[in-house]
Amino acid sequence: MKAYKVQKLINKVLEVYPDEKLDLKFGSPFELLVASILSARAKDEVVNQATEKLFQVYKTPEDFSKLKPEDLEPFISRINYWYKKAQIIIEASKLLLESYGGKVPESKDELLKIKGVGSKTANMILGGAFGKPAVVVDTHLDRVSKRLGLVSEKAKPDEVEAEIKKIVPEKDWTRFSFALMRHGKKICHAKNPECESCPFSDLCEFFNSR
Repeated sequence: MKAYKVQKLINKVLEVYPDEKLDLKFGSPFELLVASILSARAKDEVVNQATEKLFQVYKTPEDFSKLKPEDLEPFISRINYWYKKAQIIIEASKLLLESYGGKVPESKDELLKIKGVGSKTANMILGGAFGKPAVVVDTHLDRVSKRLGLVSEKAKPDEVEAEIKKIVPEKDWTRFSFALMRHGKKICHAKNPECESCPFSDLCEFFNSR
């Protein structure tokens, strides 16, 4: 895609979706860490239903560090791989207490030291909880950015992140990420995308190549 089209598309995306937020519900960086671990291969709605009750009882790393996975079963048993995720959350809580004073670190390098936290989750926490510039490559952003023609069709997640960073101003990384995530959920579905309703169809390589 030519540079002027790329810029036009970026501007239009931010115009259509100016202030999107994560669908995961959280009240602190730690709650987002817990919710994001639970959300792997699970729907955000199911996670939100679970954490609404969970966070009324357990709120801090101190709370979770004292638990056994079985203690979380009443809250998260409907979530895929709940036992393994409970183990990860408990271990992460202990690490935060031992190494970070009970606080979620604000750097990607430190976040990646937490078992169960990959690049997507780290960037989600940086952008969603701390308001720092971050490109969150989830399945929706990956799909939409490739269909639009912003990144290479064969790009891996880390390559998608790098390519988006090159074309989107740093101050807009998080906003742009959340915008494409919303567009993927709302219109640009994996199956049966609603191209006729898409505000970007005139610039979309996928639509214009059909």
